[in-house]
Amino acid sequence: MASATDLGFLSRAKNRRFMLILLAMLLGSTAGLWLFLRVAPSLDLVDQPNARSLHSTPTVVSGGLVPMTLLAAGVGSSTALPGATGIALLIAGLTAIGLLDDKWGLPSAIRLLCYLCAGIALPWLLSSALPLGTTTLLLTGIAVAWCINLVNFMDGADGLATVQALCVATGLGLIATFGAAPNAILAWLCALLLACCAPFLGFNWPPAKLFMGDAGAVPLGFFLAVLGLLAFATDMSVGLAWIILMMPFLVDTGMTLCIRSLAGRPPHVAHRDHAYQRLSLVAGSPLPITLGVLGMQVAWQFPLAVTAVSSEVFPPLLVLLSAIPAAMAVVYARFRA
Repeated sequence: MASATDLGFLSRAKNRRFMLILLAMLLGSTAGLWLFLRVAPSLDLVDQPNARSLHSTPTVVSGGLVPMTLLAAGVGSSTALPGATGIALLIAGLTAIGLLDDKWGLPSAIRLLCYLCAGIALPWLLSSALPLGTTTLLLTGIAVAWCINLVNFMDGADGLATVQALCVATGLGLIATFGAAPNAILAWLCALLLACCAPFLGFNWPPAKLFMGDAGAVPLGFFLAVLGLLAFATDMSVGLAWIILMMPFLVDTGMTLCIRSLAGRPPHVAHRDHAYQRLSLVAGSPLPITLGVLGMQVAWQFPLAVTAVSSEVFPPLLVLLSAIPAAMAVVYARFRA
């Protein structure tokens, strides 16, 4: 039988290994993004401004390919995660689909079908951690597909989707580590996302030198859904914390698409009606909006998420409160711009 000293040494060795992996991901992402920024123009991966764009100069796109490829590799090596290999392949596959869409453009029906297939496959792969009936599995798959689209919709302003993803990963990772219902694999996946995507923020910060593109936004939305399902599998309160942290994107997309549908405008057609787009145009730069989301997360979303897992406060009240700043921003954007 191993002694307490032996177990302590093994634990420290395992922690060192994890830290080395995260450091390798961080350095690999930084180097890969630097190289991609220089190679991409020769591959014609440059986003030209159009009527819907918030940028005015050609900018390298598909930069999300680098962190998402590394993330897929990290997830695939996570032996404690149920269905790790399958989830890693889905991340890689969605990255490839996004890259094809960035390069040549894919019909929306094909993209939606791929998102739905990935969405339905995810809860099936996680079935040992999150057992679901057939109907619930299908509904969950649709919700995952919606999360993929949600991030893709919101990836239109410099730094916005990157900041949101890093805030969700940080908040949920801290809750999974120090909260009342700890989950080591959830904390590890949040750390992986941070290590892979943090360097991208330096390239994507306003004014962006590099765009995430569908190659990044599509698998990122999928991975945020992975975190969400694992959060609900951990405890209902942790799942609600994930919803609270995701609320700025949930509110903007939900309210905007409802408004467009009520006005008789097709919700699936590309547009510039989101609150973040309208406010960016008013401000003349996406920087105040990206900073606003960061401030909202730090001052409002994260404290409410922590409250959801550490107190007896009525959970629906916390979820409702978490939506207020984003809803006010949407209303202000409709009247101001």
